[in-house]
Formats: sequence, C-alpha cells, structure tokens
Amino acid sequence: QNDHVRAIATLSDKLHVPMHEVGEIYKKEFDRLAEGARIPTFLVVLAMSNTRSILRGGGRSATLR
Repeated sequence: QNDHVRAIATLSDKLHVPMHEVGEIYKKEFDRLAEGARIPTFLVVLAMSNTRSILRGGGRSATLR
C-alpha cells in the first residue's frame, strides 16, 4: 500500500495534478496491468509510467475504460 501512496504522491507533485485525479488513473492502470501479470514485481513502475503518459496526453487514454 505504501508503494501506491508514494507513487501517486510523486506523480501528483511532478505533474502538478491533484492526488485524487492521479489516484483514479493509477488505480485503473494498476488493476488493468495486474490482471495479466505473472510476475507482479514491476507493476508499480509500469502503472506509474502509464499514468504519467495518460496525464500528459501521451495517447494511452484508450486504456481508461
């Protein structure tokens, strides 16, 4: 849990986006990635990367369902 809170806080601070907005996107991305993950070691890193791309308009908004 602490990893998730830190990831959301870090993204919120770096991107100047409210934590609740980052948290919603991060949770969706983390849950989506976790569904098919065989080795969950890097899920936080991948979820952070995807969340950053979405918030920056990097074309990954299609993953938001």
